[in-house]
Amino acid sequence: MQIEIRELVERLDAEPVNALPSDGFINALASLSDAGKNDLSFFHHGRYLEDLKATRAGAVLVSRDFQENISHVPILKVDSPSLAFDAVGRELFMAAMPAGAHGVHPSAVVADDVEFDPEKVSIGANAVVASSVVIGDGVCIGSGSSIGRSCRIGNGSFLHPNVTLYDRTEIGSGVILHAGVVLGSDGFGFEFDGAQHRKIEHFGFVRIDDDVEIGANTTIDRGRFGETRVGEGTKIDNLVQIGHNVSIGRHCIIVADSALAGSCQLGDYVTLAAQVGIAGHIEIGSYSVLTARSGVTKNLSGGTPQQPAFYAGFPAGPAERVRKEMVYPRKVPDILRRLKDVEQGSQRNS
Repeated sequence: MQIEIRELVERLDAEPVNALPSDGFINALASLSDAGKNDLSFFHHGRYLEDLKATRAGAVLVSRDFQENISHVPILKVDSPSLAFDAVGRELFMAAMPAGAHGVHPSAVVADDVEFDPEKVSIGANAVVASSVVIGDGVCIGSGSSIGRSCRIGNGSFLHPNVTLYDRTEIGSGVILHAGVVLGSDGFGFEFDGAQHRKIEHFGFVRIDDDVEIGANTTIDRGRFGETRVGEGTKIDNLVQIGHNVSIGRHCIIVADSALAGSCQLGDYVTLAAQVGIAGHIEIGSYSVLTARSGVTKNLSGGTPQQPAFYAGFPAGPAERVRKEMVYPRKVPDILRRLKDVEQGSQRNS
């Protein structure tokens, strides 16, 4: 598939800079440094300015406030270069991808009482769907996946290969679960009776709201009682651990290797950078941003849409304060040197 550059201007409501080639077209996407004459690229950060000046792309998407004088390549000003780039990519590549075949693969095992329309659902090879499951229209269940008893999967959700849903897991519409996701496994709960660690059973479940995406090999434990919940629009990276009875708000971002202990609560629009750890029973307010490797041991109040609250360090605190605390130790050698100079001067004068 290919799209003429002139047509691209109309579709994206773009403001063209420089002359557009009469027969120019786009059939692929590439970085500024790798792009050729039929590739679309985009510019979004000043660090790539030299790449932009040297690019051989067929066209480059930039923001509407772009002011640099670039004359050798068609420049298309749009509201968001990244989102426009993504939209073009979807049209180029997803349209060329064959639609998923509906129906149940012969090697899949589906209980007789599962509620679904085989003309509107795809169940892949060697998948297993247990009894009392309800599957919405447009759902794709990848090969090797295991769906436990009494699960609910909303319309248009996509489960990649080898996803595991334990019993009673509930998934909303438009949810994406990548390979190896496990939802509803036992919470890590044990009580020491003086001689051994006795397992505490977890009788709850996991609920995933609409438009959530969960990365590969992420695990979310079911509640000891009640639900472990992930709110609408939240995006979770690969290799994240979410403990029992955790509540995550709407439109949060949780980056790789983060871990949330049991019963902690996140408000809406919270961002956890990579390798953030949160202790159990902690509350983090909406519009909080935790920088990489923060360790949270007490409640954080959060911020506002206009002024998010940034936290860092271990134990996590306001990021500006933590930065200062990190700088102070580096000044100790200089302070000691100056102190020694003062002492030596005092000795000479005595």
